[in-house]
Amino acid sequence: QGHRAYAKTTKYFWNKHLIQPFIDGGDAARSFVLPLIQGFVGQRDFTVASIKDHVEDLEVEAPDDVIPSPATVAKEEISDETLAEDPRKQNFLLTLISRRSIQRPGLRYLRRGVDDEGNAANTVETEQILSTPEWDASRKVYSLVQLRGSIPLYFTQSPYSLKPIPVLHHTYDTNQLAFARHFRELSRKYGKIQIVSLVDRHGVELKIGEAYESYTRAFNENESSSGLHLGFEWFDFHHECRGMKFENVKCLVDKLVDTTMDFGETIILGNSLLKEQTGIVRTNCMDCLDRTGVTQCAFAQGSLEQSLKSEGYTIDLRGDASTHWFNTLWADNGDAISKQYSSTAALKGDYTRTRKRNYRGALNDFGLTLSRYYNNIVNDYFSQACIDYLLGNVSIQVFSEFQDNLKTIDPGISIAKLRQNAIETCSRLVVDDEAEELVGGWAMLSPRQPNTLRTFPFEETVLLLTDAALYNCRFDWNTDKVLSFERINLSSIRHINHGTYITSVLTDAQTDEQRNVGMVIIYQSSDSNAFRVNTRSLQSSFSQDLQDTPEKPEEWNLYSWLSGTKRTTMRLMAFKALASSTSVTVNNSSSSEIAISERVAIQSICEEIERAVKAGQIMKEGEESSSKSIVEEKDIISLAEAKKMTGYLEQLVYDVKKLVWA
Repeated sequence: QGHRAYAKTTKYFWNKHLIQPFIDGGDAARSFVLPLIQGFVGQRDFTVASIKDHVEDLEVEAPDDVIPSPATVAKEEISDETLAEDPRKQNFLLTLISRRSIQRPGLRYLRRGVDDEGNAANTVETEQILSTPEWDASRKVYSLVQLRGSIPLYFTQSPYSLKPIPVLHHTYDTNQLAFARHFRELSRKYGKIQIVSLVDRHGVELKIGEAYESYTRAFNENESSSGLHLGFEWFDFHHECRGMKFENVKCLVDKLVDTTMDFGETIILGNSLLKEQTGIVRTNCMDCLDRTGVTQCAFAQGSLEQSLKSEGYTIDLRGDASTHWFNTLWADNGDAISKQYSSTAALKGDYTRTRKRNYRGALNDFGLTLSRYYNNIVNDYFSQACIDYLLGNVSIQVFSEFQDNLKTIDPGISIAKLRQNAIETCSRLVVDDEAEELVGGWAMLSPRQPNTLRTFPFEETVLLLTDAALYNCRFDWNTDKVLSFERINLSSIRHINHGTYITSVLTDAQTDEQRNVGMVIIYQSSDSNAFRVNTRSLQSSFSQDLQDTPEKPEEWNLYSWLSGTKRTTMRLMAFKALASSTSVTVNNSSSSEIAISERVAIQSICEEIERAVKAGQIMKEGEESSSKSIVEEKDIISLAEAKKMTGYLEQLVYDVKKLVWA
């Protein structure tokens, strides 16, 4: 019957992309469709005593051969004959199901925070179901749903540190938009929302925790008229449970008991819905793994005790050693989710299983931490590419991109929107003359050092063209800030070359002469040109000569079109075209424009600059400008020249990186 439900389970439908031809193949083909989930499924049947019998057992001293009460033992420990002779006890079945979302999927440090659609990384829905082993339609079925997910803000953490600092990205408005989308969707699906944040109130996690609280407060203020309100509880797990006293999580559960009782649980009797859960507890730490697992287990424990109590039975999940099966079930769930996100079992698993914490568990956690660190910096990059390809978020081109960069782009973040936002930000900040009219703006690759052709690493910069000048803006893509910009008057531009621009020959894609193209703008140094740096101080203007670094003599001798000029009077500005297409599939791309080739794009930019230069000459001189074109098609760095520039050490370093990461 799987094909009937596939339309409702797309958020957790992990094989949807692989099986799409069957979905599109008509009714006969759809009979083969079986949605698969990634997560965890576990069950355990158990036996409990009634509350009435529990009270009687406390008043009357039981003989040695009688099972002590409260009697909560795994079913396999009790024979059928014993159960038949003891009608005071009842069998139940506990089912635990966790489903990982396919929206913003991936691995630990490579998928953090939120994407443009409001999907949070490591989103896992966990449902605890209490029923009879036979699923008797005459008996009630109880269900409690909890949710975990990354903090829904744009942030990243470096995998190269054992205690990486969370770095917030983008503007306040951009974050607030994604934040609101996330919680509006959760509210639509689950109803009321109680946020439980377990991050530290000190150290590296403080800033992201404060930002989470601040955005929640702003969201509640903005949504006050709609009645949508987010509950927010910041429980510093490491501080409250210091000294390995994880049982202190009960303080959090007790504090939110009114909220969880208000949310309730779903109760079904036969085909009738007696009660529906009206809200959800959304728990997070930094990874949404270890601390989150312990906390969710605590909430589930209270829910199970309450459900059994309403049925007239009692269970002691805290003090009775025979109830360790409950902790083991939740620990297995935590290990499964952790392996899928961090490639290791969950930390603090010994406490979840045994409700005890000792030095052996701490040593085991240390070993798991080292394993995570290794996976974060070595294995996860290629695994992430495979996950995105499996789900259809990227095309097979992702593996070519991985070979070039040993990492891949995030399909959940619109690169086109980021670049357009950068162009708008730069034009607003660097063009100070209101009389200047913006002609165009483009994101380009540029050598790290100004006035050079090949200094690594190449940086993605913003090129602005107005009717009076060119601006080369170096942009911080993490904080959306302009780091520096160089302004050159159009009147100082003497020549523009465009053509093949090979900067590396380490991979096949980097040697493609049709796609690796760029342009070089040659201009005369002038006092009217400017170079400014965001120093966060009063001084921002610097001489252009201070930017320069000595070039290798052989690199300068390669370019005949620069021969005979003095480096002190003639300068160059080099740009390389970004890839016109990426591995991100059409369904995940926000751009509907047809991609043009890199060569055509560069040629178009050169023509725009030439038109602006000649228009300026006409306005200045009041007569027709020279008909001679300043644009020439000519190799900037040919494939043969690039091969000569690539040294043995550069090739060796790449081979070592490829050996490690690929």
